[in-house]
Amino acid sequence: MELNNNAKETYIQLLIDSLKKKRGILDELMMVTERQREIIDSENFREDEFLETISLKEGFIKELVDLDKGFEMVYERIREELNENRKDYIPQITALKELVTVVTDLSVKLQALEKSNKAKLETLMVNQRKKIKNLRLGNETVASYYKNMSNQSEGRSYFYDKKK
Repeated sequence: MELNNNAKETYIQLLIDSLKKKRGILDELMMVTERQREIIDSENFREDEFLETISLKEGFIKELVDLDKGFEMVYERIREELNENRKDYIPQITALKELVTVVTDLSVKLQALEKSNKAKLETLMVNQRKKIKNLRLGNETVASYYKNMSNQSEGRSYFYDKKK
């Protein structure tokens, strides 16, 4: 399908706009992921806030998937033109390359932060499980103690004085 010049320019601008929007969403994801790190690192872990950040991230990830699909569709329509007439689109190709670099760098930073958060969260969960186990064990010990104490009658003595 032959595209006119106006359509070609529109498709290229759509690619650029798509990458700019992706960069913005990745920036938002980075802020939410940093907020997760703060929640994990805080003295008292607030599960409701953490779950809220997960919900926010799910929305951003859905937007990224949609953007990537749209980008691929538009790129497939203009790819041949860009490859055949590269010299005619040098400024646009340069802008696309710069945006791809920025988006890739953000993605790598985000993945590193996610990995760090995951490790911290796993450590936090292990510690929480230990605390819960110790509390349960303590409660069982106390309950066992009280059960034993309630089964003994107060008036009876284990020692009998034979001298009387």
